[in-house]
Amino acid sequence: MNKQLFLLLFCIISISAVAQWKWYNPMDAGFPVIQNQGFTQEIGTTYTRLPKRAEGVVRTPVWNLSRNSTGLAIYFNCDASQIKVRYKVSGPFSMLHMPATGVSGIDMYRSNGEWEFCSGDYSFGDTIQYDYSPLTVSGNPDNIPASGFEYRIYLPLYNSVEWLEIGIEEKNKLTFIPALSKKPIVVYGTSIVQGGCASRPAMAWPNIVQRTLDYPLINLGFSGSGRLEKEVLDFVGEIDASLFILDCLPNLIFQSEEEIAQLTIDAVKQLRTKHTEPILLIEHVGYSNALTNQGQYECYTRVNKGSRKAYEHLRSEGVKELYYLSHKELNLSPDSRVDYVHPSDLGMQQQASAVEKKVRKILHIRR
Repeated sequence: MNKQLFLLLFCIISISAVAQWKWYNPMDAGFPVIQNQGFTQEIGTTYTRLPKRAEGVVRTPVWNLSRNSTGLAIYFNCDASQIKVRYKVSGPFSMLHMPATGVSGIDMYRSNGEWEFCSGDYSFGDTIQYDYSPLTVSGNPDNIPASGFEYRIYLPLYNSVEWLEIGIEEKNKLTFIPALSKKPIVVYGTSIVQGGCASRPAMAWPNIVQRTLDYPLINLGFSGSGRLEKEVLDFVGEIDASLFILDCLPNLIFQSEEEIAQLTIDAVKQLRTKHTEPILLIEHVGYSNALTNQGQYECYTRVNKGSRKAYEHLRSEGVKELYYLSHKELNLSPDSRVDYVHPSDLGMQQQASAVEKKVRKILHIRR
């Protein structure tokens, strides 16, 4: 009898402990909260990147990859010293050359004069869980101000989020920040743009640029499928952007120099039918083994010659607000990749620094 009473009391205490937590679903906020998304009125209640009407219009690989949540983020204000996140993804957790934390993980940052990285314990299973506790200020959880902090959660780079919840203790408060209405930067590109092979979501170069500029940035990177395709550019052109960045050359290596030039010219002119905003062309980032493999060297230099030819042709035709970021300016070191082309976190940081420098000049953004 005493044993049964003990078990009953234990269960009551356990249930009480669980009940101290409350869970928030961003989709129940009553307004769009997914940041850096685009097409918000159509897909603002999903963790996806292209609207349903794109299915059957863009190639199937592009459509499937548009279900991945790369670049998307959730912003909220919270006064808690403990934050938990749980969610479910639809695909494999990792790849051979990219860890689960990058493919399927999340990242959380806190604003405290600058963006501070919050490292959490995590576990991968049917439900992925991240536990950020204790969250402290100068090592003390009691130093968290009553007004709390703004937090940002960056979502998985190469997986599709089916549902997500953020948990805090009942005594604390959490309020979601509506999706920002400021005209975004839009990046259309390849696996590198999508985030391959960052160790965690916030280290993808577009996310680094977004964070350092504190500027909305829509990531339309499609692994193996950034090909300057008219059908995709039609959707890119629907977005009311402040700047368009085209970084597709690593997926166009089987095209001739002339074909590269024509594809680039056509892409810029297609965007120019709807937009006068700046367009930035980015050269092929190059290969880590270009100094030891003549074929690799000739490949990326040929592609970049075609791109430069297009840029000079467009400028000669009087196309305005057209900018260029060269391979030399990108300046990725041979040790900055996980393989022959995909950047590590070091490479992502190097590319982000080069892009940020150029974007600040184009959009007149001060440090």
